[in-house]
Amino acid sequence: MATGQKKPDDGGFVGRLAERGEEAVNRLANELANNPRVTDALGKALSAKGKVDAGARRTLAQIGLAASDELKDLRKQIERLERRLARLEGSTSAKRSETKKKPAARKKSTTVKGDAKKAASPPSGRSLGGGTGRGSSAGGGSAAA
Repeated sequence: MATGQKKPDDGGFVGRLAERGEEAVNRLANELANNPRVTDALGKALSAKGKVDAGARRTLAQIGLAASDELKDLRKQIERLERRLARLEGSTSAKRSETKKKPAARKKSTTVKGDAKKAASPPSGRSLGGGTGRGSSAGGGSAAA
């Protein structure tokens, strides 16, 4: 095949149509980007959005609710702590089994404190208040209503 020849049309009609659509969208985007009215309007819209976001954060803080990005950060931190706790629990139980022999018969404790200490931590990825701890309700607010 000679290098000067044109490639055969792979997409046919649909390919040509897609190329023309892409070119039209690129032209429109360039014209809008170069239009000072459009750029001013976008700047004002972004500024207004920032002011609304700041107001919403202040309002949420006043009523004692966290913003969604703060909740995401807290969930990530809880998951890291849960993984770390699981690793620590695993390593301490392995060390105990190597160094101590358990007695054949142990006396069953009936105290609540003893049972609370032995209770396993919640599974990784679960929040402490129940539920999955994932996502939020529609509208980005708190799921508890």
